Amino acid sequence: MATLTPSSKVKVRFVPPDSNSEHLSAALRPWHRRLALQQTLTWTGRGIIAGLILACLLLLSSRLVPWAAAAYWSIGIGIACLLFAFSAAIWYRPSLASTARVVDARLSLHDRVGTAWEMRHETAALYGLQRRDALKQLSQHAPGTAISLRPHRFSLITTGIVVIALALLVLLPNPMTAVLHQQAAFQARISKQIAAIDRVRTALVHQANMPPQERAQIDQILRDLETKLQNAHNEAEAQQAIAEAQARLNQLRDPQANNRAQAHANASSSLENSPNASLRTLGQALATDDSQRLSSALQNLASQVSHMTPAQRAQVAQQIENAANQASQNPKLRAALHQLAKAIADGSPGEISDATNAVEVAASQDATAQANANSIDQATQGLQQAADTLASATDGTNTQAQNQNQGQGQQGQGQRQGQGQGQQGQGQGQGQGTGGGNGGGGRGNQTGGKSGQNEQVFVPGQTGSGSSTQSNDGNNGVVQNGSSVPYSQVIEQYNQMAHDAIDNSNVSPEMKDLVHGYFNSLEGQ
Repeated sequence: MATLTPSSKVKVRFVPPDSNSEHLSAALRPWHRRLALQQTLTWTGRGIIAGLILACLLLLSSRLVPWAAAAYWSIGIGIACLLFAFSAAIWYRPSLASTARVVDARLSLHDRVGTAWEMRHETAALYGLQRRDALKQLSQHAPGTAISLRPHRFSLITTGIVVIALALLVLLPNPMTAVLHQQAAFQARISKQIAAIDRVRTALVHQANMPPQERAQIDQILRDLETKLQNAHNEAEAQQAIAEAQARLNQLRDPQANNRAQAHANASSSLENSPNASLRTLGQALATDDSQRLSSALQNLASQVSHMTPAQRAQVAQQIENAANQASQNPKLRAALHQLAKAIADGSPGEISDATNAVEVAASQDATAQANANSIDQATQGLQQAADTLASATDGTNTQAQNQNQGQGQQGQGQRQGQGQGQQGQGQGQGQGTGGGNGGGGRGNQTGGKSGQNEQVFVPGQTGSGSSTQSNDGNNGVVQNGSSVPYSQVIEQYNQMAHDAIDNSNVSPEMKDLVHGYFNSLEGQ
């Protein structure tokens, strides 16, 4: 009788836990390292290709637009792509679980290794047998043989094409190089002009006679100009910035400053020509704008007034009044000198003191105004020098281009052919002809008359019989004298043309007879 009870001789075999799991991990590690190395090489190669492609694009763009830093950007982006790809390959390297799945796919093991790895902690006998089978399959293959590190043919072809393109972009001449050189030369000129303007601005800041408010305004104008010049892209923008700065400086000018300065000089010159030594010293102090010397001269003059006779005071007052009249365009100085002349004529010490103070104040204001005008003139002169320097470079380029255009225009003008056509008028015997020649398309009118057999005329319809120039606005040009042709020959040609025209038309017989008679009458002249 059969029974399902197992025989006592059958021995149940238990697999101890993790008996093969550690062996499985050790067996997968060489595959893991090989896969990690393959991924690192593959991703790094792709990063190199991507970096080379981007470098080619940057170098290609530098041939379309001027870009001085294109080479540096190309090198930088190539290195950045390489480092990024290498870092990503290390960061996303495969784990042991993904290694088991890749090994199953590469060796066609039908998920044996992957299943054994997932069940590596199970203690049942079936899972132990599965792990032993996975180890057996792995032992039959070598990672170095199953996983190749050689690059694909597509990667090699792509790399070769990109390297050749990069070499061509690096070695072939770049048409934008000349533009970059021009820009560099322009920036060098701009830098020199900015440095010159900065020196002018520094010199104006240290002028003591200039009012602080106006000094600050001029300094701000020059600073704004330096900023605009630094941002200028061409000579036109730089010239525009300089012109705007000059206009702003001119707005700071006093429109009556020149008149007052001239009046100040006239008054000082009048006093310098005075026979009185004190007045001559006063005139010299006014001419040199020396405030201390002016104050000393006025004090000496005031001290001498008390020792003068009325006649002497009147004479000195008259000389000062003459100087005041010379300062007619400087109201403050004129009023101060007039006040001083009246005070000296009256001999009042108090009035003389007030008058001398008024003269000192007027002279001080004139000195300040003159210093302000000189500062503006100095700044304007510096800006004009900068504009002239930039314009000289621009004019040289324009002159060269203009000469080339003129040469081309003359060549084209010499190749043009004139066309001639003639008409014969009626009535008073006036003829009109159009003559053309090589180099022009002008028209000329000639009035016929009875001046002789060698009258200067233009033969119609003959190319090259005359020369002319044509204006740009389309008006008739100035026709030069053509070659001399006998009058009888011209009349004969006109007569033949007229006969041919009326014989082939529906002109009435009376009109034909009239035309024939007209030319017959001309042939006898």
